[in-house]
Amino acid sequence: PYLLFIICLTGAMAPATDIGAGEKERGTLETLLISPIDRNKIVMGKFLTISFAGTMTALITVLSMVIWGLVLSQGMAIKFVADFMAQIAMVDFLLIFLMLVPVVAIFAAVLLSISIYAKSFKEAQSYMGPMTILVIVPIMLALLPGVELKGGWAWVPITNVSLAMKELVKGTMDYYQLFAIFGSTVIIAGALFAFCVYWFNQEKVLFR
Repeated sequence: PYLLFIICLTGAMAPATDIGAGEKERGTLETLLISPIDRNKIVMGKFLTISFAGTMTALITVLSMVIWGLVLSQGMAIKFVADFMAQIAMVDFLLIFLMLVPVVAIFAAVLLSISIYAKSFKEAQSYMGPMTILVIVPIMLALLPGVELKGGWAWVPITNVSLAMKELVKGTMDYYQLFAIFGSTVIIAGALFAFCVYWFNQEKVLFR
């Protein structure tokens, strides 16, 4: 979970900084705003760009896990890697990727909101830096003894996906919990995107 979440966040951070604060710094945001395009569509375009970058990062990372797992377990016959690959099926790798998609949407909405608020590229980077710590905290909760994918934990963002990944690797995943995981993560992503649209429509934020 450490690796996947942080890589997804980093993959979304670069485009988010550029298409918000970067446009302010270059003076191209004003040109975009006077064009005959609805502001909501502008936000959607920026949001999808950031989400695509983060999703591709997640896809490449999961695929590399699969490829290197096969190489090390079958090609080089490393026992502990072979044991790991025997415990987790290809469909589980697919589920890991699919669970990361709404998480990336959460990252994209938050990062775009920060980038819209920031006056410059450097200011946006300074605001986004602490996000790494905020992402690590819910992951750490999933690693604590006694914390399992049951009850309310299935609804806690990031922690629930971390717990699901742990259960998939152990081979003890309750697949019905996926409904709660996807549902809660999609709802939070949708709420944050709605805030991002509201934020982008505030003149005092765009031209601060």
